[in-house]
Amino acid sequence: MVGVLIGIVILAIVVYVGVLVYQQRIRKQVVALTTKKASMVAIPLADELKLVGQLSLTGQSLEQFQQLQADYQDITENRFKRIDQELTQLLKDSRGVNLVQLRQRLTKITLLVNQTDELVQDVQAKLASLQEVDKQHREAVRDLEKKYQDLRKTLLAKNFAFGPSIDGLEERLGQLEGNFDTFTRLTQEGDHERAADVLTQLQDDTTNLEDLIAAIPPLYKDLTVVYPDQIKELTGGFQQLSNEHYQFGDQDVPGLIHDAEEHIKDNLNTLNDLRPEDAKVVNDRIAKQIDQIYDLMQTEMDAKDPVETNLDRVAKFIAHAQNQSHSLLNELDRLSQNYTLDHQELETARELNEQLRGIDGIYQQDVQALTGKTATFSQVLEHQNQQEKELKQIEEQQADILKSVAGLADEERQARDTLQQFDFNLHSLRRQVENLNLPGIPQAYLDYFFVVRDEVAQLATDMDQPQIDMERITKQLLIIQTDLDTLQEKTDDLIDSSQLAEQLLQYANRYQTSHDNVAEASQKAENLFEKKFEYAQALETIATVLNEVEPGSYKRLEDAYYDRKGTAKPKRRLEESN
Repeated sequence: MVGVLIGIVILAIVVYVGVLVYQQRIRKQVVALTTKKASMVAIPLADELKLVGQLSLTGQSLEQFQQLQADYQDITENRFKRIDQELTQLLKDSRGVNLVQLRQRLTKITLLVNQTDELVQDVQAKLASLQEVDKQHREAVRDLEKKYQDLRKTLLAKNFAFGPSIDGLEERLGQLEGNFDTFTRLTQEGDHERAADVLTQLQDDTTNLEDLIAAIPPLYKDLTVVYPDQIKELTGGFQQLSNEHYQFGDQDVPGLIHDAEEHIKDNLNTLNDLRPEDAKVVNDRIAKQIDQIYDLMQTEMDAKDPVETNLDRVAKFIAHAQNQSHSLLNELDRLSQNYTLDHQELETARELNEQLRGIDGIYQQDVQALTGKTATFSQVLEHQNQQEKELKQIEEQQADILKSVAGLADEERQARDTLQQFDFNLHSLRRQVENLNLPGIPQAYLDYFFVVRDEVAQLATDMDQPQIDMERITKQLLIIQTDLDTLQEKTDDLIDSSQLAEQLLQYANRYQTSHDNVAEASQKAENLFEKKFEYAQALETIATVLNEVEPGSYKRLEDAYYDRKGTAKPKRRLEESN
């Protein structure tokens, strides 16, 4: 029971302390809100209203000012009083213990103070804005008035620099001054809302007029001074060049000059319409037209001296190439009597000769035009440059053709010497085989021998033709040489096989009575040798059995054979067994 009482006492103390703390907090909030309200009161809205009221506002500006006055009256007569009342009551209630009521009152008065502060700030800002707008508009009146004075002075003092644009510019300036008067009146009356709308358009139009006044004079100067002087110079220059018999091909220089003059006239109308941007585009085109005409004249003047300098050199170049062509055609015609020209050398040489005719034809036409003073120098110079390029290519091709056929006679002599050597080698191989006195010659060897013999015979026939195809002859020489080398290898193999087979058969006689396998192999080898003429197979048959009876005997006899012969031993025909 005592413990419960103690708990109740402690809880009561805690609650009491909590209430005291919350009451203290409320009083601090009251102080803070009182201070914030005092800072609002300190703002000199009344003085600012008085200053703005002296501006003689009208229209929407006056309506805005009147609304600000109403807001100020609401702030001072209603809101501040209510704030004071609420704060006083809240401070009084903070001594009680109704915490919920205190919280609600605090929320209400805080919202009222914050809303009032926002309204005070808004009124102050709008009053400042009205003063600033009034200041700006009055400054704009002074600035624009001075600017229009300066613009009018410029138009009056330099009206010659604007040409046909002057009337339009003065009309624009008059319209601006009329709008400026409206702006000035609205500013003086204090109707700044409407004045602001007029000012925006007025500033844009003024900037446009200033841009026109700045842009037109240089364009007008080009159209009335610069370009006409250049047209005059071009006209005189063309007349002088014509008197000196300059030609311009298909370019109508007087027509080009006339077109430029017409564009100048048309563009003056563009300036009269106050369209400098369009006039600038056309001026650029006129400048390019004039430059092109200058370039045409300069090109012909620059081409004259090189043309006259090149005449003799090109003539000599053509003559030299023609002489080369004549010599080359004669040489090819002579060679074609004895040789087949497989790479269209003659046809190519004739095409080059026709190309030379064309080059010379153009050259002669240019000479006649120059003599008759009807030549366009730039075209002649272009012809000369192209002619020198083509003549160089022609002479290079002529040299290549001559080089390709120059060695035909030497190739023929070498081919005949080689043919003679082939024939000698073929007869030599035949004698070597005949000297063996063999019972017969293997058919495969004979077939190959006759093939090579026929190749040599065909080569001789081809060499005896009235017109020799040296390219074909060269290919035949390579083939026959390869086949002769192979025939030489077959002949050596035939000789070595037959000679070694005979020696091994004689050597095997010592074993025939004592070894039946030797007797049998000897009989078989002799049959291969005498009847079938298979000398390599006969050698292999007898060598194999001798190695079985007397290991190493074949190698010893073979080495002795090649030592006597005095030639290197070829690849072994038989793998020696142990």
